[in-house]
Amino acid sequence: MSNRYSELIPSWQQEAPKFFTTVEAVTTAFTAQQLVNNSLIPHFDLDKASGAQLDILGQWIGQTRRITAPIEDFFFSLDSVDLGFDYGYWKNRYDAEFGFIDLDDGNYRTVLRAKIGANNWDGTNETLPAILQNIYPKKDILISFSDNQDMTMTVSVKGKSISNITKEIIRQGYLAIKPGGITVHYEITEG
Repeated sequence: MSNRYSELIPSWQQEAPKFFTTVEAVTTAFTAQQLVNNSLIPHFDLDKASGAQLDILGQWIGQTRRITAPIEDFFFSLDSVDLGFDYGYWKNRYDAEFGFIDLDDGNYRTVLRAKIGANNWDGTNETLPAILQNIYPKKDILISFSDNQDMTMTVSVKGKSISNITKEIIRQGYLAIKPGGITVHYEITEG
């Protein structure tokens, strides 16, 4: 078996079989370890990872998959066939309106991109647009901001169709990339 280290042995020492064997024996373990390390990289690529791999990335980045969201399609409603009489649960005054949900891989990936951007942001207005554009790489949802010069900023989110969970992620500030002490106002526009 040949590795890249044994190929670096000068020609006058390749004739020494003991030296060549020693270098080969010592460096084969390093070569095998490098191959294993290189094979792990694609498994933990943010764009390709899924399930437990994304959860591990979330631990490294500092963001969990679980968020609070309004409880929908559970309580009785006259406006819904599926939640009408004998189908939906009656909401008591002590029942919570919010519950914990685990994000699906697509939405969790978006939250992780925002967290990565926030972790790497230098705090200037000049670098913020590039970070906001990287949150949705497919460009189906566009995010822009404006500094109101009064310790507030407005973040505009535009897309043809924005799901309820995405609106909740935005409303709760999981996509917030902002300087400390600044209040953020969100404008969500569909269509």
